[in-house]
Amino acid sequence: MKPHKLMSRIRGCPGLYREDFGQQGTRFRIAISRNKKRIQEYFFFGDRQSEARARAQAIRRWKKIRSSAPLMTRAAFAQIERRESRSGIVGVRRITKESRGHSYHFWVAVFSDRRGHKKWRSFSVEKYGAARAKKLAIKARRKGLAQMDG
Repeated sequence: MKPHKLMSRIRGCPGLYREDFGQQGTRFRIAISRNKKRIQEYFFFGDRQSEARARAQAIRRWKKIRSSAPLMTRAAFAQIERRESRSGIVGVRRITKESRGHSYHFWVAVFSDRRGHKKWRSFSVEKYGAARAKKLAIKARRKGLAQMDG
């Protein structure tokens, strides 16, 4: 039978947890992801070490990890290429829509505002021409990214 695990977050330390396995033991666990790497470290307590000492060690180590690998800004995170972009620019793509037997071509810029709401700006190829519509979409994307963290 698998032991029941009770896990609780340590207040003020995102990524630091206290895990209780009952008779199998208790520990503090750091679980942080930075730059596509998963960092996990454990600090056990019980017979050999007090809970307060293990907690203090875990918090010191958590602070060291967080300072050496700071959080990314929202704008920097939005620049990560999650799949290959045909346009070559993250968050900008060309879309074709069909309506009543007619094809409409657009360049679209996608970003989020300060509150995290997704925003779209689209530029018609028919109205602006292919090159100008793409340029306007790239400009809109850059402007949207600049306002994310501002």
